Amino acid sequence: TGRARARATSSAMRALGAVSSVVAPSSRLRRGRARDAARCRASAVLRVSNHLEARRLRHPRSRATPQSTGSRGSSIVPAALPETVFSIGTVAVLPLYGAMIGAPKAELTQRFMRSAAPFAFMGALYFVAMLATAQSPAVRALLSTFVSGVTTSGDFIGNWLTFVSGCFGTAETAASAWMHLLSMDLFVARHVFLDALAADVPAQHSLVLCCMFGPCGFLAHALTKAACARWRR
Repeated sequence: TGRARARATSSAMRALGAVSSVVAPSSRLRRGRARDAARCRASAVLRVSNHLEARRLRHPRSRATPQSTGSRGSSIVPAALPETVFSIGTVAVLPLYGAMIGAPKAELTQRFMRSAAPFAFMGALYFVAMLATAQSPAVRALLSTFVSGVTTSGDFIGNWLTFVSGCFGTAETAASAWMHLLSMDLFVARHVFLDALAADVPAQHSLVLCCMFGPCGFLAHALTKAACARWRR
């Protein structure tokens, strides 16, 4: 009985050793897989971080660093202000052109276009757009680069061209330039409209050109006025 018990114990120990030899590699395999998964996750996080950093450098306005958050928080200009000014200015001039083209003889049209109200409104929008430009971190950085470039190289024209082209890549400066163009085109259209009323010449085609190409509209009106005067002789 004692020998049988010893043989049974020995057999059990051998079986336990065999099981442990099978289990140990499988646990090592699981640990290896866990390490590989952790490396994959770390690599993915690193790739995402690099992508966000590259995107932050390409688009400075989308940065979410504490410094940019603080500077934006201290700014008195909302981030969506340039787009709002752009939309309001674009929509505001359309009824004026429509009235000058579609109802030039109407008393309301003539009274409103003889007043300073349209240009006061456009001037206010232009002031707001310029205020947004002055508060833009991108424009300030371009200005600093321009000053340092002129100081270092002495090339004013080349650095000024770089500064202006860079400024037009920002929403604030684009909105300011758009308000400037709308105001100037409207000023030319107003002159064409009132002068056409005084000279009793057609101006619809000239006003259509003034809507986007102010100088071309003025030229068309000058040619039309000269042609009508010659024909009436």
